[in-house]
Amino acid sequence: MTENAGRAAGRIVVGIDGTAASLLAVRWAAQEALLRHASLHLVHVSRQYPRAPYSGLPEAPRSGKDGPDPAAQLAAAEREADRILPPDRLSSELVAGSPDEVLVDRSAGAELLVLGTAYAAMHSTAEMPPAVGSTTRACLHAAACPVVVVSTLIELASAP
Repeated sequence: MTENAGRAAGRIVVGIDGTAASLLAVRWAAQEALLRHASLHLVHVSRQYPRAPYSGLPEAPRSGKDGPDPAAQLAAAEREADRILPPDRLSSELVAGSPDEVLVDRSAGAELLVLGTAYAAMHSTAEMPPAVGSTTRACLHAAACPVVVVSTLIELASAP
């Protein structure tokens, strides 16, 4: 019996935010999951800023007018991953909270945490890349597994 027999395959976690960069991260992570025989877990975190308990007012229901529907964004990411991975190796969740905290939490026990980042189309690949966002910085600093940051520059470089 080999050492890997009986052990579950690894898990790759991908942060989803509905951007083209996060869909590129899903494609990259799905390919990596295929190579590693791992599962893919998509996480979309909806920022919620609760009212202070002493405010006396109940939470106001959020309307769809605040921006794109997180469930629709997650569904689009699932469809992207479905093109590469079998459905039994794909899971997803929609979570309310702080993206930094939720993604760092979901990194526990994962092989990789994959995030997408976008660069302006006018940004030259010869220049120093711009700083990453606060969520990516927090994950790079505190994640319990390696973090892969997939850049839209990859897509620009491979475009005909």
